[in-house]
Amino acid sequence: MVQLSDTCQCLLLTFLTGIYMLKRLFFPFIVLALSVSSCSLNKEFLFKTDEDFVFDVPVIDSSSIDYKIQPHDELSFDLYTNDGAMMLEFTTSSAESPKYGISTSFTYKVNSAGNVEFPVIGERFIAGLTVQQAQDFLEEQYTYQFNKPYAVMKVLNRRAIVFNAPAGNGTVIPLDNEGMSIIEAIAIAGGGGKNGDVSNIKVIRKVAQKQEVYHIDLSTIDGIKYANMSVEAGDIIYVTPTRQLGREIIADVQPYVTIMSGLSIVYGVFSRVF
Repeated sequence: MVQLSDTCQCLLLTFLTGIYMLKRLFFPFIVLALSVSSCSLNKEFLFKTDEDFVFDVPVIDSSSIDYKIQPHDELSFDLYTNDGAMMLEFTTSSAESPKYGISTSFTYKVNSAGNVEFPVIGERFIAGLTVQQAQDFLEEQYTYQFNKPYAVMKVLNRRAIVFNAPAGNGTVIPLDNEGMSIIEAIAIAGGGGKNGDVSNIKVIRKVAQKQEVYHIDLSTIDGIKYANMSVEAGDIIYVTPTRQLGREIIADVQPYVTIMSGLSIVYGVFSRVF
């Protein structure tokens, strides 16, 4: 038997007593840890709604809704003469033909007042116009300086956001083409994702200064009519993740279990030696 001084024996007894008490409190400690960890479960979930939440009715075919230019938008703008004949001349010319008349796109930003500073004609107000309306307007504005102007404009910052499973996984989808469907945007983002609940998809859209929330169920073939709904700039598409309570509880409690198991082993070793 190892002989220890009275002081060492007192410290050892205190240490073993503490471990013993922790061992006896193991299960209450785990219950407490579960209670604490449960407060943080699924905190990464977004856009939760109550059971009695009333969803708005989605517009299944919104392809006819044209985007209107907004303040702070970024635009590309090209101007050709002779109704764009030079642009066609270039695209249909052979490789040996001289490459003249190429219009270089520059980026223009719509200021907070809705104006854009264009070359030659200066500042013009275009906020609230569709792209086609803005092109027609600019062609008219450039008529006095150029022969039969042909304007080509594109909004560069149109985008939507798709959140899919696992929770917190988000993708920004550029809307380069008109008429992108909801299901196409979800596919670009990687689908519903692992453990994504495709029967509970929320689409959040700003309509007339109001946030509307639509519910889409893609778990059945009947939901395909909603999947073909066009995505609009600023849309938020949220594929609700399924709740993985068991997995999250184990992940949260595992560090506590490891600590208690280690202390139990230490207690067992010391109790056998002394």
